[in-house]
Amino acid sequence: MLRKRMRDCRRDCEGGGIKIAEPAISEIVKRLCVPLTFQPTNQVLYYDATGFEDLRCGEPVIAETRFGPQIGWVRCTPQGLAEVVVPYRLLRRPTTDDIRRYYQLREKARRDMEFVRQKVREHDLPMRLLEAEYPLDENQLVVYFAAEGRVDFRELVADLKRSFPKRVMLFQIGARDAIRTIGALGLCGRPSCCSLFLRRFESVTMKMAKEQMLDLNPSRLLGACGKLKCCLCYEHDLYCERLRSLPKVGQWVETPKGCGQVTDLNVLTMKVTVMLEDGGYGTWHVSELPEFASPPNSVSNCPCKHYCSLIRHDR
Repeated sequence: MLRKRMRDCRRDCEGGGIKIAEPAISEIVKRLCVPLTFQPTNQVLYYDATGFEDLRCGEPVIAETRFGPQIGWVRCTPQGLAEVVVPYRLLRRPTTDDIRRYYQLREKARRDMEFVRQKVREHDLPMRLLEAEYPLDENQLVVYFAAEGRVDFRELVADLKRSFPKRVMLFQIGARDAIRTIGALGLCGRPSCCSLFLRRFESVTMKMAKEQMLDLNPSRLLGACGKLKCCLCYEHDLYCERLRSLPKVGQWVETPKGCGQVTDLNVLTMKVTVMLEDGGYGTWHVSELPEFASPPNSVSNCPCKHYCSLIRHDR
């Protein structure tokens, strides 16, 4: 369990290329910590809240990061949680001048990113620049970009070193991190979960969609990032738990109107649709089915002995 949490934290810290914090991890113990969100990547990192016990949700605070001091936004009040904290400290609460400088640097980073974008076009590199930021000490410009594969931008870095007065750091991020950074709307009409509240990306597989009996049309299963939607995980455990209490499609069951074969399931309402012997259909709650029958391979095992007798007679 500890190793899994360590891997999850490294993934959070690196964010598929977003190196906001060093992956150096201390032992997971229950301690007072506070989650901070850093713009523009929407990255959430946990800090030791010792000395900052009175922080409130939504309050800004200056914290150390890999790139220098930066303003983060408190996601919830400090709590005793068994979370992995980054090896950096909370510094102080920002003043009005700090907040003003923060937004001025945000605007400056956007303008300077256009210069970097022009250099990318000149070098004809397959890079899509997403966001840029300056730490409060303005010692370097950090640019986040997305690309299909690995990009050799050594010549671009050398060119920027000659033509740009500040140090430029380029970080490639994955498709999901890109959507978390720039934001997008999902098929539900709401902003993407990753840009709102998701802290880490869980593994999503096509098996989850099959077990939830969803339409396997890629246009409905893929998110704005081109990968399976994260929300497929949300109800997966519930479906797995309830499916253990339901018969399988094709299974023979005994109903109040006789024996029949299951043709459809409604997992959320726990209702079963059954095709009866006479060709009719009926829907019952699983509690109304006395027991689940075995396939009609023998008269002794199937409650519908008449049906099995017909099958055996035909053979």
